[in-house]
Amino acid sequence: MRSIFVLSSAALLASPFLLLSQAARAAFREPLNKHDNFIIPDGSGPDRWGCTFQQSAVRVANAVTRILIGKDSSSKPFSCGELIYGEQGLSYGVYSIDMIASNVVGQVTSFFLIANEDSEIDIEITGLNSRIGWMNIWHAHKQHPISIDLGFDASEGWHTYQFEWRKDFVEWSVDGKVILHRTDIPTTPPSQANYRLAINSWTQVNQEKDIKWAGQFKMPTDGRIPQALFRNIQYRP
Repeated sequence: MRSIFVLSSAALLASPFLLLSQAARAAFREPLNKHDNFIIPDGSGPDRWGCTFQQSAVRVANAVTRILIGKDSSSKPFSCGELIYGEQGLSYGVYSIDMIASNVVGQVTSFFLIANEDSEIDIEITGLNSRIGWMNIWHAHKQHPISIDLGFDASEGWHTYQFEWRKDFVEWSVDGKVILHRTDIPTTPPSQANYRLAINSWTQVNQEKDIKWAGQFKMPTDGRIPQALFRNIQYRP
């Protein structure tokens, strides 16, 4: 189980947003009806996944960002997508987004804050059971996930997902209601790591331990388009 962006050297060189200092504006809100302030990886992704990130998988329709699973990859069975907010050096505060998760088995819908592939705060929903949310903290290359019954099917409508990150706790909320508060897992301080905010949707196809978590992805044959929807991503310090 992991949501992780892979930012290519080409994307690093191409993106003007990486030149922003860590003293850049403290708060932001993006409706996600365009992607001017985001990096969209193309042709990358963890080897163990069944898809590669492709720019063609990330689209805007009806003022909403959609990440589709397709067959545009030249190296993997499927294509998937990711957006990384251009601002670096994010810090303690409240992070939130509106999502409609996929209910296609093997597809993962993710919203997360990550630094140096070592520290990470996640909200993930898998198509194996879209009534369950996975709240996770990665620290020192170890993950500490907790599953939460959301009380609704996350694939059936918009809901606001949020985590508040502070020095001594992480607290997750859905639609304004606190669902989990953790003080048992440390996080790397923002002064010691370069935190970035991202969303993605990807597929799990390999026979490994995470299959029981996400399910094994197969392209639907009933006409459904495997996709996750996102809008209104924001950070408040």
